[in-house]
Amino acid sequence: MNLQRILMALVLCSLPFSATAQRGDKQGEVQASRIPKEKIPPSPPLKPEDALKAFKIQPGYKIELVASEPTIQVPTILQFDPDGLLWVVEMRGFMATPDGSGETNPVGRISILEDANGDGAFEKHKVFLDGLVMPRALLLINGGALVCEPPNLWFYPIKTDQPGARELVAADFAKDADPTLGTRMNPEHSGNSLMLAIDNWIYSLYHPFRYRFIEGKWQREPVPQRAQWGLSQDDFGRLYYTSNSDQLRGDMVPPHYFGAKVKQKLPGIGFQVAKDQTTWPARINPGVNRGYQSGTLRDDGTLAKFTAACGSTIYRGDLFPQDAYGNAFVCEPSANFIRRNILNEIDGLVSARNAYEKSEFLASTDELFRPVNLATGPEGALYIADMYHGIIQHRFFLTSYLRGQAQDRGIDKVVDHGRIWRVVPDGKKPQPVVRMTSLSSGDLVKQLENVNGARRDTAQRLLVELKDASVVPALKAMAATGSNPVTRLHALWTLEGMNQIDDALLNAALKDSSSKVRGAAVRLLAQSAKQGSAPATVSERLLALVSDASADVQVQLALALSSLTPSDPVKAGVAQLAAKSSATLVRDAAAYAQAGFEPVKAEANVAKGRPLTPDEQRRFEAGKAMYEATCLACHQVHGMGQIGLAPPLAGSEWVSGSQERLIRIVLHGLRGPIKVKGETFEMDMPALGVLDDEQIAAALTYVRREWGHTFEPVTPESVKKVRDATSTREEAWTMGDLLKIP
Repeated sequence: MNLQRILMALVLCSLPFSATAQRGDKQGEVQASRIPKEKIPPSPPLKPEDALKAFKIQPGYKIELVASEPTIQVPTILQFDPDGLLWVVEMRGFMATPDGSGETNPVGRISILEDANGDGAFEKHKVFLDGLVMPRALLLINGGALVCEPPNLWFYPIKTDQPGARELVAADFAKDADPTLGTRMNPEHSGNSLMLAIDNWIYSLYHPFRYRFIEGKWQREPVPQRAQWGLSQDDFGRLYYTSNSDQLRGDMVPPHYFGAKVKQKLPGIGFQVAKDQTTWPARINPGVNRGYQSGTLRDDGTLAKFTAACGSTIYRGDLFPQDAYGNAFVCEPSANFIRRNILNEIDGLVSARNAYEKSEFLASTDELFRPVNLATGPEGALYIADMYHGIIQHRFFLTSYLRGQAQDRGIDKVVDHGRIWRVVPDGKKPQPVVRMTSLSSGDLVKQLENVNGARRDTAQRLLVELKDASVVPALKAMAATGSNPVTRLHALWTLEGMNQIDDALLNAALKDSSSKVRGAAVRLLAQSAKQGSAPATVSERLLALVSDASADVQVQLALALSSLTPSDPVKAGVAQLAAKSSATLVRDAAAYAQAGFEPVKAEANVAKGRPLTPDEQRRFEAGKAMYEATCLACHQVHGMGQIGLAPPLAGSEWVSGSQERLIRIVLHGLRGPIKVKGETFEMDMPALGVLDDEQIAAALTYVRREWGHTFEPVTPESVKKVRDATSTREEAWTMGDLLKIP
């Protein structure tokens, strides 16, 4: 204890302020500022008109203010409804003080903004929902709104912009952000970013399920969990997102094939699209959480690499120059800029590069510019949710260094601000917004040809919800002969959402000139096997496509075949893909399918070690259920983890090693970096000390005996001993801490 006090004193003495230790501190780490205080400019809150002058934007573009405080405060999510009204989630209550006091107060809300005169500014404001505690997700769908107020996901019917009686969709959507957890509440690592994809399913981040309203009921299916804030899709339905220091990842394959295999990870999920994490801010950035660590800041004080990437969006509007279409824009609020990535695809894998040499698309010299989310407007502009907030690092991870930086410049007092900006091209006037709810079903079908992806997405959603049979012939004609592949894809998926897919339609799509359309048809054909089509007929039709040379088709084909009964012809078809394709993703998908064809041995659940006693066997079975409830979302059913999110447990030296280390990780959490099986993971695992001794023992017994492991089970007595010995500890463990424990 004396050593701990000495180390903490060293930390505090190294700081240019007086403060108490924060939960984000690493024990024994000296948090000395690398930038002399006299070189750090002040950061007073600027009025919107002055903040506008602080922006540096690339030639050919300009930025405009559309809303600000007091009308809007702490905006975190933007979504346009079919008539061009802008819905805004305001997370008022977030980090109003460095201690996070007041964050459980019901002050959050969802507002609706209207640009009544078409000048680009939203002068009308009304509140849709008020009195919310840290709201964190919104999706307009089915004549209502899905809203997450942790931990619950609610559906509110909308009647003349007013909420009706709400319906509970899920009680575990954002369980780690549940206010009842008190100091263990962690809003940074919890469900968010609802998005309706082209396949008519609703996806999200930090939540292991997708949702769909089918036959009057909300249904969900397991999918891989993604991180961290801000989900988007491209024209072909591939999902894109971020992971803090990893600015852009994506799912190169449909994630619903997840879960069928135990031995192998689904390939193409969480693929690192942007490998370059280098950043080019417009100002020095002392106010980042780990700014005291070597390599975080350059010698000139600017952030060297992404540390708070979020709010990614694929621009699919029609207002920007053509070369911006399909680009990925990513927010970096800790360094006050927005990145523009140009995407390129080869054999089904997408890569990204910065659109500018050693520069950013939009940056500010105002430290309080906090872009956290983006949206493409119905007129094609790019909208920015700017929290304009002093401290954006939640108290759960806040370091004493960052607290001191905020207090030293007074930005910890900047609360209840917020701006919404839009970016438009120079010299190009946005077109008037079309009120899509006033369009006939026939006119909505025509909107599927619109060059603006936001309008296409909305038209598809409305058509699926209307289920107007009179437009089915027009949709089928469009799916077959539409002007471009994207239009044909939207028509196909609209028909799928209306339950109007037939064999003739699929046969035509399987012969389409576009490999993207053929790939979608393969997926829909495999889906038909689950909906009553004869499996043998489906497999024959799929196997007839093995000779298709496109990676788009081959990847979908391998995954589609993996979902069928592994007959000899099916196995042979997958083997042909594995042997002959030159595309890495195709070979990986084929290997995934082949792994699933292997029979699962009856004794696989309990590895061959010493026989478990009846009590240990009962604990193992209970631990499996506990693992599925608390660990599976990150570490997956196969125990192999997820790239960029969670390290593997299967074969991990941390699982096979000291029980005391494992118990400590579960009780108090883990703060990265940590090396597992030779790979370094920059991640944070939240504490699970809320579980009792028996539950923790059960979960750890399971991971020490699953996936071929033969390690000794864990007892409740062992957990209690460690819990008692560490009862006063509040911070998470680090790898260095744990390695000192035998």
